[in-house]
Amino acid sequence: MNYKIYLIAFTLFAMATSCRKEEETTFPDYDKNWLVVEDDPNDATIHANYLFYKETGIPIYINDTIGSQQRKDVFGHDYTFYEVLSMSYSLGGSQGSSAPPYVQSFTYCSKDDVPAALAFLKAEIMPSLPKDVHVPSILLVNTFSSYGFGSYAFKGFNTVVIGAVSQIPTMDDATRAAYKGAILRALLTNAVQDDKYKDILDKFYNASRKFMTSKDAYGVYTFQLSTYVTGLPPGVTATPQAIGFLGTDPRNSYFTPMSTYMDVSMYIEAILGGSDAKFKQQYGTQTTIMTKYGYIRQILTDLGVPVQ
Repeated sequence: MNYKIYLIAFTLFAMATSCRKEEETTFPDYDKNWLVVEDDPNDATIHANYLFYKETGIPIYINDTIGSQQRKDVFGHDYTFYEVLSMSYSLGGSQGSSAPPYVQSFTYCSKDDVPAALAFLKAEIMPSLPKDVHVPSILLVNTFSSYGFGSYAFKGFNTVVIGAVSQIPTMDDATRAAYKGAILRALLTNAVQDDKYKDILDKFYNASRKFMTSKDAYGVYTFQLSTYVTGLPPGVTATPQAIGFLGTDPRNSYFTPMSTYMDVSMYIEAILGGSDAKFKQQYGTQTTIMTKYGYIRQILTDLGVPVQ
């Protein structure tokens, strides 16, 4: 009797599952390249972005949602997929004092701000950007705040966020130079830290690390520098600048730069946001800073980046 009940139950289950819709196993065009600007002659902003894309190969956006697509899930259910630019460089990590940099908030810019932004990029940025440096896309925004890199430019996962575009027409020379330095830093940091420059970068890092034998120089509580730093000339106070850092970490002013990535980024922005004379005027008496400055200039020159 139990066997008959089992057989009936199995038969009913088999009939029910045979009526289920087969799972979708093909996903046509789901690997679409979204980072392409399509022209729209009827929209002046899109048309201008398209012309910039055709000239430079860099897609420009004013919205982080850059497209949508009708899709089916594995059970055949329809849904709308939205492709969104990722503004976080790291896909993980806790948001603590040593967390990877990330964008905290942003506001969209107006279409009216785009012409000035494109003109600035063409005049100030593209001549300094080597043709073989890949820029996946640029997102123009009105304002943004980031954990680690201020409010001018931020290197995200598949885009570089550029803020303050509404302020471009009224920027004074000093602000404009700092703005340029921040944007170039976001565009170039990965290229500067390419493996082919490993030997130069090791010298750059070791220029600061040599002052600490029992602890890494990166991510040190500044009030402990006097305890760990050795080898400074007599009478020189153990400060971040004395061991070759331009300043403390932007994420926490009580620590030296928490990563080599941040250290390099700070140098790139300072170098490309000013001139050789300005840098030497500010840091010329700091021997180790000038040594590290020379290493980054060497890499930038090799990349073909013009340094004033």
